[in-house]
Amino acid sequence: MWISAGTPASNHLLYNPIGVIHEFFLKRGYTMKRSRQSKEWSAAIVFSFVALCASAAFAQNNNSSRRLDIEIPPAAESPSGTIETDAVFDNYRVNYVPDVVYAKFDERELVLNLILPSGDQESKSPLVVFIQGSAWYPQNVYGNLPQLADIARAGYAVASVEYRPSNEAKAPAQAQDVKAAIRFMRANTEQYNIDPAKVAVWGNSSGGHLAALTGTSDGESQFLTQDNSEQSSRVQAVVDFYGPTDFLRMDDYPSRITHNAPDSPESNVIGAPIQSAEASEKVRSYNPISYISNEKELPPFLIVHGDVDPLVPFNQSVLLYNALKEAGKDVTFYKVKGAGHGDGIWSGSMISIVIDFLDDHLQ
Repeated sequence: MWISAGTPASNHLLYNPIGVIHEFFLKRGYTMKRSRQSKEWSAAIVFSFVALCASAAFAQNNNSSRRLDIEIPPAAESPSGTIETDAVFDNYRVNYVPDVVYAKFDERELVLNLILPSGDQESKSPLVVFIQGSAWYPQNVYGNLPQLADIARAGYAVASVEYRPSNEAKAPAQAQDVKAAIRFMRANTEQYNIDPAKVAVWGNSSGGHLAALTGTSDGESQFLTQDNSEQSSRVQAVVDFYGPTDFLRMDDYPSRITHNAPDSPESNVIGAPIQSAEASEKVRSYNPISYISNEKELPPFLIVHGDVDPLVPFNQSVLLYNALKEAGKDVTFYKVKGAGHGDGIWSGSMISIVIDFLDDHLQ
């Protein structure tokens, strides 16, 4: 019951010691709470966790009853009524590596949650960096991990990225963090068995905005930090699920949010009312369309948006799609009839569409 940090992807997390210690205390009537913002753990929990890991490691390394050289023959017994089936060695099982720190700001740690293909991969896996939507407020970075497991089963390493929310840092911090996460993964390709030449970025809602911005803004210095600066932030494919693009045109269409309001999610991430003169340059810089041109090489885009989205008007994706088409770029656009802000989009059939798109451009 231990984690071997820094080992190849095939030997990564096989057991979750956080879950073990959590269950241990729950069964005894205690609760264990962790605040990832403050990193405050009780001394008793830390001591117990360390003691459990140490004792487990000691037991595994000092168990003289183990005889690893013994070959186990197939069992000959097959009682009446037994159903026999053949073992299947496919990619269904995936490995979860939680809370990998990729950047620090003073005491604030930013983490990636990794879902990695299982088994010994003959070749390195393409990487999909996923950005969870949250209106640029604090994310539930674990929210979409179950859906992303199917992407790992298709042979992709998945890194779900946490960024600094708008109540901690204003634009361009969020875009900087996503690009820093991409560079971190490229700097650790051997550890996680990924192909640094095959990286896609995918996000939903505000994460879709950041995915599109990451795809169009390669080389823009305002989005770069010094973390792993020798690595590239460039991506080879973009998947944008119902992301905003041009903040100034969001209120042109019906929405349950007044986007021009000074306390809207868009105004909050910019740091000023989006229609104000002081915000104009930052609003322009946070618009992924600002970086599209005929001359600039861009990765292929997959855009998906519901036609009755109540929060991000459908037209926001139309604007991005038209700009990419007019510049002669590779873009595929799905208008999902009857779908809202995610409802009706996250389906098995749509995940298959995403996998097909990734296969076309990364495999």
